[in-house]
Amino acid sequence: MNKLIITGMICTALSITACSDDNTIFNEPAPIRTYEADAEVLSQFVEVDSRTGLFSINPGRKVTATDYVVNRSREQLLEVSSINRTRFEREMEQANDLIEAYRDALNVSVIYTTPTSGLVRNNEEGTMRLLKLQSDNIDGRTIARLSVSGDDICRTGFYSMGDKRLMVSSGNTSMFYVSQISFLTSDNTNKGTILLVGLGGNSLPYSYSLALPEVDGEYLNIQGKSLIGNGSVTVGISQ
Repeated sequence: MNKLIITGMICTALSITACSDDNTIFNEPAPIRTYEADAEVLSQFVEVDSRTGLFSINPGRKVTATDYVVNRSREQLLEVSSINRTRFEREMEQANDLIEAYRDALNVSVIYTTPTSGLVRNNEEGTMRLLKLQSDNIDGRTIARLSVSGDDICRTGFYSMGDKRLMVSSGNTSMFYVSQISFLTSDNTNKGTILLVGLGGNSLPYSYSLALPEVDGEYLNIQGKSLIGNGSVTVGISQ
């Protein structure tokens, strides 16, 4: 009798297990988004530290007005894959390393051409001065234009006379990009370098006043080179 009871219990247990297995619902894992899609989400949370001039991710940033009510942007951020975030942060650190290498050099200014920032950092010990203007329209005659792309060193020149305005726009398709332009005299003396740092496919033009008091009345060569990025950065100078 005991054997019959034990046998019946085993059969019942197996039957329950089999039914349980048949009714199990497996949730399919959410598909991993492409790097480009995740990078676009991450870029909305990138800020420029006004003290250090370096990029950082601020997960608490409100991207849209509705994020103060229903923070859908934060939900998107949480859905970013760890693999894509690691790659994004690595590229951000490469840009930050270049900013750190240049920012304290004499007569170097840094322009951030990002969708959310027109920040300019001037070296206090240098003579070159850049100031972000409220209007992005260039008045006067364009005297020089330079498009910086690829590994080639690009050059042009102009006579530096009086007040000048500088227009910057980007056609980069990479997430982070860094380019530099330098103002050189006829004997190749560097009278100022501008580091152009950007984030995302930003084509919005920014306008700045440009002061080069040491070389007023001289002919200047502009030399530019792309350091990070796979597109172009264009600068125009008018006076």
